[in-house]
Amino acid sequence: MPSFVFFSQQFERLFQFARRIEDLMYTIAPEEIPFQLGLSKMDLRKVIKSSLSGLDKSIAAMYKKLQKNMTSEELLPSLWDKCKKEFLDKYEGFAQLVAKIYPTETILSVTEMRDLLASM
Repeated sequence: MPSFVFFSQQFERLFQFARRIEDLMYTIAPEEIPFQLGLSKMDLRKVIKSSLSGLDKSIAAMYKKLQKNMTSEELLPSLWDKCKKEFLDKYEGFAQLVAKIYPTETILSVTEMRDLLASM
């Protein structure tokens, strides 16, 4: 099971939103994307709110789930670090898309997300 699966399930809506934006960038101008059905600023805010509210609890629950499914306790720290890195890479891509497509919207920065994950 890929390590990112644990994060992917929790943040599926967030990354699905990003994939839709990426797909549209091939066919329409970036400034037109916020006017597409399901990709308005309001839609972005809803996705962010539903995905990132209670973030610390969600991440703690994912760690416990990973811990429960591990057969070797020694591998847990390195696998957890890999999960966090993969998530941060994907979140960074999302943050860059948001900055490009929705320049007036603010989201949790990659640095803030990294700090939050480091505290886990």
